Amino acid sequence: MGDRLSSECSILIVEDDASIRRLVRTVLMRQGYKVDMAADGLEAVSKLGLADYDVIILDLMMPNLDGFSFMTAMAQNAPERLKRVIVTSAASPSIINEKLKGIPFDLLPKPFDIEELLSRVRACVRNQ
Repeated sequence: MGDRLSSECSILIVEDDASIRRLVRTVLMRQGYKVDMAADGLEAVSKLGLADYDVIILDLMMPNLDGFSFMTAMAQNAPERLKRVIVTSAASPSIINEKLKGIPFDLLPKPFDIEELLSRVRACVRNQ
Protein backbone atom coordinates (compact mmCIF):
# COMPACT_ATOMS: atom_id res chain seq x y z
CA MET A 1 0.00 0.00 0.00
CA GLY A 2 2.93 2.39 0.59
CA ASP A 3 3.27 5.27 2.98
CA ARG A 4 0.45 7.74 3.33
CA LEU A 5 1.36 11.34 2.75
CA SER A 6 1.73 13.29 5.97
CA SER A 7 -0.76 15.86 4.67
CA GLU A 8 -3.42 13.12 4.71
CA CYS A 9 -2.75 12.29 8.36
CA SER A 10 -4.37 13.95 11.34
CA ILE A 11 -2.92 13.97 14.83
CA LEU A 12 -4.46 14.83 18.18
CA ILE A 13 -2.10 16.14 20.86
CA VAL A 14 -3.51 15.67 24.37
CA GLU A 15 -1.24 17.59 26.74
CA ASP A 16 -1.99 19.95 29.64
CA ASP A 17 1.32 21.84 29.34
CA ALA A 18 0.60 24.58 26.78
CA SER A 19 4.26 25.09 25.84
CA ILE A 20 4.78 21.38 25.08
CA ARG A 21 1.46 21.30 23.19
CA ARG A 22 2.48 24.25 21.00
CA LEU A 23 6.00 22.92 20.39
CA VAL A 24 4.78 19.48 19.30
CA ARG A 25 2.06 21.06 17.14
CA THR A 26 4.58 23.33 15.40
CA VAL A 27 7.00 20.47 14.71
CA LEU A 28 4.26 18.18 13.36
CA MET A 29 2.70 20.91 11.20
CA ARG A 30 6.12 21.61 9.66
CA GLN A 31 6.15 17.93 8.66
CA GLY A 32 2.81 18.46 6.92
CA TYR A 33 0.50 16.79 9.44
CA LYS A 34 -2.94 18.15 10.29
CA VAL A 35 -2.90 18.77 14.05
CA ASP A 36 -5.61 19.31 16.68
CA MET A 37 -4.96 19.87 20.36
CA ALA A 38 -6.69 19.12 23.65
CA ALA A 39 -5.65 20.38 27.09
CA ASP A 40 -6.98 17.34 28.97
CA GLY A 41 -8.74 14.01 28.58
CA LEU A 42 -12.25 15.50 28.63
CA GLU A 43 -11.45 17.81 25.73
CA ALA A 44 -9.84 14.87 23.90
CA VAL A 45 -12.98 12.76 24.32
CA SER A 46 -15.11 15.53 22.81
CA LYS A 47 -12.66 15.93 19.89
CA LEU A 48 -12.73 12.16 19.27
CA GLY A 49 -16.50 12.46 18.96
CA LEU A 50 -16.02 14.90 16.07
CA ALA A 51 -13.09 13.41 14.17
CA ASP A 52 -11.06 10.24 13.72
CA TYR A 53 -7.32 10.74 14.19
CA ASP A 54 -4.50 8.70 12.69
CA VAL A 55 -2.32 9.27 15.76
CA ILE A 56 -3.04 10.44 19.32
CA ILE A 57 -0.12 11.77 21.37
CA LEU A 58 -1.32 11.42 24.96
CA ASP A 59 0.15 12.78 28.17
CA LEU A 60 -0.81 10.71 31.22
CA MET A 61 -0.66 13.29 34.01
CA MET A 62 -3.45 15.81 33.30
CA PRO A 63 -6.29 17.47 35.19
CA ASN A 64 -9.97 16.54 34.82
CA LEU A 65 -9.62 13.23 32.93
CA ASP A 66 -6.07 11.90 33.06
CA GLY A 67 -4.40 9.77 30.42
CA PHE A 68 -4.78 6.57 32.47
CA SER A 69 -8.58 6.98 32.59
CA PHE A 70 -8.61 7.98 28.92
CA MET A 71 -6.69 4.81 27.92
CA THR A 72 -8.88 2.59 30.12
CA ALA A 73 -12.04 4.03 28.54
CA MET A 74 -10.57 3.64 25.06
CA ALA A 75 -9.65 0.00 25.77
CA GLN A 76 -13.28 -0.66 26.73
CA ASN A 77 -15.02 1.39 24.02
CA ALA A 78 -12.67 1.59 21.02
CA PRO A 79 -9.79 -0.90 21.45
CA GLU A 80 -8.87 -0.64 17.75
CA ARG A 81 -7.80 2.96 18.37
CA LEU A 82 -5.15 1.94 20.93
CA LYS A 83 -2.62 1.14 18.20
CA ARG A 84 -2.77 4.83 17.26
CA VAL A 85 -1.77 6.13 20.70
CA ILE A 86 1.72 7.31 21.68
CA VAL A 87 1.83 7.84 25.45
CA THR A 88 4.15 10.52 26.85
CA SER A 89 4.91 10.69 30.55
CA ALA A 90 7.55 11.50 33.13
CA ALA A 91 6.11 8.81 35.44
CA SER A 92 8.17 5.67 35.93
CA PRO A 93 7.52 2.92 33.35
CA SER A 94 6.73 0.43 36.14
CA ILE A 95 3.91 2.65 37.47
CA ILE A 96 2.60 3.18 33.94
CA ASN A 97 2.70 -0.55 33.15
CA GLU A 98 0.90 -1.36 36.41
CA LYS A 99 -1.89 1.17 35.81
CA LEU A 100 -2.31 0.22 32.14
CA LYS A 101 -1.92 -3.53 32.68
CA GLY A 102 -3.22 -5.46 29.69
CA ILE A 103 -3.61 -2.34 27.52
CA PRO A 104 -1.19 -2.13 24.58
CA PHE A 105 0.54 1.23 24.17
CA ASP A 106 3.69 2.86 22.84
CA LEU A 107 5.53 4.76 25.62
CA LEU A 108 7.74 7.77 24.93
CA PRO A 109 9.24 8.94 28.25
CA LYS A 110 9.51 12.66 29.00
CA PRO A 111 11.59 14.59 28.34
CA PHE A 112 11.45 13.14 24.83
CA ASP A 113 13.60 13.83 21.80
CA ILE A 114 11.54 15.50 19.07
CA GLU A 115 13.18 13.35 16.36
CA GLU A 116 12.17 10.23 18.30
CA LEU A 117 8.60 11.54 18.50
CA LEU A 118 8.54 12.11 14.72
CA SER A 119 9.91 8.61 14.15
CA ARG A 120 7.18 7.11 16.37
CA VAL A 121 4.47 9.13 14.60
CA ARG A 122 5.70 7.91 11.18
CA ALA A 123 5.78 4.31 12.44
CA CYS A 124 2.28 4.64 13.90
CA VAL A 125 0.93 5.94 10.58
CA ARG A 126 2.72 3.19 8.60
CA ASN A 127 1.34 0.44 10.83
CA GLN A 128 -2.29 1.28 10.10
